Amino acid sequence: MFQSISAKSNENLLKALDSNEDHIILEGFMERYSVNREDAEEILKETKKWLWLASENIKEKKGFRLFIDGSLLIIDEMWHNFILHTRAYQKFCNEKLNLFVHHEPTPASEKIIGFDSEEEKQKFQKHQEEKLSQQLSYIYDKLGAETVSKWYEEFPEKFSEKKIQALKR
Repeated sequence: MFQSISAKSNENLLKALDSNEDHIILEGFMERYSVNREDAEEILKETKKWLWLASENIKEKKGFRLFIDGSLLIIDEMWHNFILHTRAYQKFCNEKLNLFVHHEPTPASEKIIGFDSEEEKQKFQKHQEEKLSQQLSYIYDKLGAETVSKWYEEFPEKFSEKKIQALKR
């Protein structure tokens, strides 16, 4: 499953996925969203993988920052839920990642708003495509094709923004 990661990275990822406090996070998520336990567990597992990946990105001092785009909205929702359980989130970060992963929203300057010219719009879109390509390569290198497929094909279909809104209680 994680054929492209080193043995040490794989060990760290498995450590990050193992937690005694998942029930608290899962219950909180299921109170806020109309999802079954199996889906909630899968989303939490993928969120922990995202957090592990973000911590690796920070530790490796990569020249780019990972970002949540439309495909990853359900992971972002679970991350918000996880953060609400501050003690569990802090403990997870400290004990499993050895690093606190801050949730920093995308600045307005990096969002599509309006453009003065078609050239400006195309330049922005090209930059976004380059960032996404860099992120997809990093995910693939660290977590493999299965994760890329789950995050960018399966999750966007199963948990689109519209579907997430419908799941909110």
